[in-house]
Amino acid sequence: MRRVLLTAPVEVILTRLATRSANPYGKRPEEAAAVLANLGEVEPLLRAVAGHEVDTDAPLAAVVARVLCCVSA
Repeated sequence: MRRVLLTAPVEVILTRLATRSANPYGKRPEEAAAVLANLGEVEPLLRAVAGHEVDTDAPLAAVVARVLCCVSA
């Protein structure tokens, strides 16, 4: 089994939360703070078991290509 961790810089995550229209979660300051706290606690655990990490702060086609490269290797 291959595990790929999809990540993004904190600034990108906060911008995505603030600008998305399909889900209001994360727009309130306390929700954004909870996301950051969870990110700090959970992402290291996920990174420890992931075989690959892909930064999603790139065009979608590039992210997909990188994920496909990780899982096909």
